[in-house]
Amino acid sequence: MSRLFPPATALAILTLATPGVAQDAARFAPSGRATTSIEIALPEGAEGPARAVTLEWGQPHLRGRTLHTGSLVPFGEVWRTGANAPTALETDLGLMIGSAHLAPGRYLVFTLPTAAGWQLILQPDAGQTIATYDAAQDLARLPLRVRTLTSPVESLSMALIPAPDGLAAEWRISWGTTELAIDLHAMP
Repeated sequence: MSRLFPPATALAILTLATPGVAQDAARFAPSGRATTSIEIALPEGAEGPARAVTLEWGQPHLRGRTLHTGSLVPFGEVWRTGANAPTALETDLGLMIGSAHLAPGRYLVFTLPTAAGWQLILQPDAGQTIATYDAAQDLARLPLRVRTLTSPVESLSMALIPAPDGLAAEWRISWGTTELAIDLHAMP
């Protein structure tokens, strides 16, 4: 009898402790990660195959909340454009996004919502978070086109919509009834 008691006690403790550990893990990262990618052709005269542009973001959900309530995405504050970690843009080719020229590489994406409109903020990826965001590191602040959707989008979504010629795309960011957009083009 005394031999069975210690293993049974250990099993009971592990059984009771495991749900608490799992709940803590879920509490810290309730939103999953999402990615989208597109192949963009190189401009005429450039050699090589099409190159990839990839976006990766944490995908928060509205869950009955309103987007601009001052808590989810407050006006006048830089937002990491996703959940848990900043959104990342990785490109295998030189890009022009709006008026910004980007060399191949990995960049972090932030947005700044205001009552007058939204700005896309691009920074080199140096491992920063929204807590360590430094405006001095901004490579570009670009105006975004804003459109009001008739039906709300529950989960933050991003899409890269290819242009017919394959040399460009429209980057769309949708959440709630807000859709943001900006064009990107391959650079020679």
